[in-house]
Amino acid sequence: MVVEDGFVDLSGVRLFTRTLIPDGNCRGEEKPMVIFLHEGLGSVEQWRDFPEKFIEKCRLPVLLYDRMGYGKSSPRKEKRGLNYIHREEQLLSLLIRKLSLKKYYLLGHSEGGSLALIHAAQHPVGLLKVITLSANTEHEPRIIPGIESVRKQYEKPGSKLKQALQRYHGAHCDDVFYAWCDTWTAGFFHPWNIKPELSMIRVPILAFHGRNDEYTSLQQIENIRQFVPVKKEIHILDQCSHHPHFDHQEKVLAVIRNFIEQH
Repeated sequence: MVVEDGFVDLSGVRLFTRTLIPDGNCRGEEKPMVIFLHEGLGSVEQWRDFPEKFIEKCRLPVLLYDRMGYGKSSPRKEKRGLNYIHREEQLLSLLIRKLSLKKYYLLGHSEGGSLALIHAAQHPVGLLKVITLSANTEHEPRIIPGIESVRKQYEKPGSKLKQALQRYHGAHCDDVFYAWCDTWTAGFFHPWNIKPELSMIRVPILAFHGRNDEYTSLQQIENIRQFVPVKKEIHILDQCSHHPHFDHQEKVLAVIRNFIEQH
């Protein structure tokens, strides 16, 4: 496997990228790229070994990047509003054009899943399919106590959570955390949902959600079932948290491979 780290400059924003190319496919462009979109506290490194396991199973090249404000990428330039994920979608589209990706898949976790679904609603020419892991499709009341519990962990003296996030996000660790925490618990964000976008999607969707998700209910994935008008494959996993790709990695990878290979 070839691993290439680098940076891409987009309209004054510098994004850290990592490309993983399977052995025997050294040019990378021979097969569609799979773009991984991380969660609201995530980064390239926080996918752990999942990208490598994905490549072993699916034999496709993978592109990971730190979203703006995360990891090694440029800090955020503005305060988040109700449409901040839609604004990030514009940056994702710029990245795809900059890298001249003709055919690609999206794989998004949590907020990254929302980003993938919003992108799919724009009917991009090269997008083949979308895979989501615990994607957010609407704000719901139970999100708030889940996030407030994490806030308490983060703000404890000597917090292990804060130390862990500092390893990935460095000097802008607090900005990453409070941008996520304060936005999703704010009153202005309660109306947020992407149901209209779901109804505009025209590519196949594979969606996973854990029955024991600590932040959201199964309504998130039921929205995908209800509003996406084309082929969708829904998997609700027992004994599973907000991280299906860690809790049930082998099953998730097997289902993804089958989904990708379907015509």
